[in-house]
This record gives sequence, C-alpha cells and structure tokens, in this order.
Amino acid sequence: MSTINVKQAEGFVKPKYYEVGLNLTDTMFSGNFRGSRHFESDMDDMLRRAKALNVEHMLLTGSDLDESKKTIELAKHYNNLENLSPGNFPSLTTTVGVHPCSVTEFTRKSETPESHIDKLREVLKEGIESGVVKAFGEVGLDYDRLHYSPKEIQKEFFELQLKLACEFELPLFLHMRAACDDFLEILLPFYLGTREDKLELKNKNLLVHSFSGSVEELEKLIKYDHFYISVNGCSLREESNLEAAKLIPLDKLMIETDAPWCEIKKTHASYKYLTPCPNEFYPIEYELISEDDFRKKNSGIQFNEFLPIPVLKSDKFEKIKNTNKEFVDKYCQDYSFKPMIKSRNEPCLIGLTAQVMSKLKDVKPEELINACYENSRKVFD
Repeated sequence: MSTINVKQAEGFVKPKYYEVGLNLTDTMFSGNFRGSRHFESDMDDMLRRAKALNVEHMLLTGSDLDESKKTIELAKHYNNLENLSPGNFPSLTTTVGVHPCSVTEFTRKSETPESHIDKLREVLKEGIESGVVKAFGEVGLDYDRLHYSPKEIQKEFFELQLKLACEFELPLFLHMRAACDDFLEILLPFYLGTREDKLELKNKNLLVHSFSGSVEELEKLIKYDHFYISVNGCSLREESNLEAAKLIPLDKLMIETDAPWCEIKKTHASYKYLTPCPNEFYPIEYELISEDDFRKKNSGIQFNEFLPIPVLKSDKFEKIKNTNKEFVDKYCQDYSFKPMIKSRNEPCLIGLTAQVMSKLKDVKPEELINACYENSRKVFD
C-alpha cells in the first residue's frame, strides 16, 4: 500500500489535528444512502485522505451497544494496518455507550436494563484491555429528537449509564441538546461526589461534544474545571451559535467533524470565514486541471471548494469512476486524492472548523490548532 504524498507549501507550519467525533459505522461510509447501495465502501480512501491532510488521531463513536462493538473492531483493524504500513491511517480509538436517541434498547422485552448494562460493562472491559476504548459515551440527553426516545426514558438511562461509568477510569463523551438544566441536574452529583449512594466519577474529565447551545448554556458548563467543549459545522450554523462558540476558552476547546454529518454549508453563518488552500490549515501545494478542459472530459465531477479533491454525487460515484477511469486514475496519481462524496462530511475537512474558530476567537491558526490537539490528547490519550 502506497502512502499518499502531499506537497507541503512553503512558508507554513504543518498542522496536526485530533478528530474527536467520527461516526465511522454510519452506512454512508459503506456506500449506503437512504436505504440504497450506491457504491462499494470507500472507508480506506476516506481515512487515508484524513491522514494525508494531517489528521493524526480520531475518536470513533457508536450510538448503541452493537455500534460500540463495531467501532472497537474497526479501530483494531485500521491500527493493525497502520502498524504494518506506517503513514496511511490515523490512530483510532473509540467510545462505548448508548446515545440518548438509542436508549430504548434498554427497554427491550428480551432483557432487563440491568442485563443490558452487564453487556456494556463487558464490552468496556474488553475494549479497555485491547487499548482502543478511551472514553465512556456517547451518553446524555437530546430533547430535540424526542420521537426517538421520550424525555423520561432518556433521563433514566443517562443516570444508569453514569453509574456504570463510575466503575471505570474513563473520561465521559457527552451529548447535550436543548436539555442543559436536566443534563446538569443528573451529571453534577456524579461529578461533584454529592450523591447519597456515594457514587462518584473516577475520571472527572468530560467532553460535551457537538455543542450548539446558547451563551447562557455555555457559561453553565465552562464554570467547571474539567468540562471541555467541542464544535463542528452544526455548532457554527447561526450567528447566535458563533457568539457562543467564540466564548469557549481555548484551554477547553476541541474540534470535530461528527462525520458524515455536520459539515459547514454555504447557508451557515460560519461559511464566510472559509478560504481555499493553501493556508495555515491546509498548507498544501497543487495545480488543478483547467476548468474548461475538466468540464469537457468529466461531466459530473466537481472539486471541493477549498481543497484539491474531486467530489462526486453518491449515486454517480461508481458510474463516473468507471466510465472516466483513465482520467480519475491519472488525477489520483497526480494529485493523490480519490473522490469525496457530495454532501457527506469527512474528517479531512476538520481544518475548516479550525479555520472558523481561529477567526472567531482572533487566535493565530497555529496556536488554536495546537491548543485543540493538546486538549484532546490530555483527555483521551
């Protein structure tokens, strides 16, 4: 397996990214969109793109027990490949837990909540022993999507999972959407050690990921020493989101993509802060084929607005890749990158979130990138 070679642009410092939220088990990374198979899995290419664009570490998340198991196997698989042929893939670690939108799995008639917790416990133990499980989660509350799990069910099994978390030395990976007061009411007694049953988190570090709350909610969170906040495209959608995001202290900030979701779109308030590479976030040199020549030969293929990467629609991926195989192969040989899928977010785009946060906080790119990387290492390594 050959390593992707990207030419470093002169005058820039090479960045180093830590992606703290990737949904690698999502079917979009296996070629399935809206219930239909559009193409063969391009997971290898997606991860190699990220590595080539300086994503060194990734934290994988699962939304339920089965996905947590799958993320562990994926992490072990790609870490083994990287050990065999260094330089191709980021280092992968995982979380284990049940997302608030999936907690109805605790109420299945085939088992009790306690027996489901027992299964989670075993997966955690095995994952920790293998060295890939580095956080407990994704757990929390989501009151924006109560059609998946009712509010009282979410609260019950958030607390139950936090009881399990107290058995381990893992940091928490948390989800909070439109539920700040209830979230803190359940979480803080475990964090502060004020519960009547004396249960207390052994590791006080925690990340509230994909934060999209208000300034008031942010202030309630960051008053606690070991609370960290991560942002992605969904965190940077509206001007009100930007007002909150810029107030996240640099020593509490992490960045993520939450791929394949939460890309920064043209309609987002943050879009105006993005610029094409080469820049401090993507210091790479390239020379694209002329637009006219490209259009004549390759109807249906476009380029990412900010990076030298071809972009194809999911339902055209196999057809265009095959009918234009000679060009696609030549392009990928000359410019290193195989096509991305339109409207599917990827870890290689994490630098766009860094660029927005650098502008919002008026912090030098290198300082912001390094701070986010070190914060992530401090909590999850």
